[in-house]
Amino acid sequence: MVGKNRVVFNIAGNKYRLIVAIAYQFGAIYIKFVGTYQEYDKVDALTVG
Repeated sequence: MVGKNRVVFNIAGNKYRLIVAIAYQFGAIYIKFVGTYQEYDKVDALTVG
């Protein structure tokens, strides 16, 4: 969990990262970022997207 509604997933043994925003009231997930872990280090998980 990152912040109130953001979750970071590690994919393929930490080769890729996925950041999603979850809208619990609507039951929806919004993809905010997909990239390598090097690209992930350059973004702010709380504000990306």
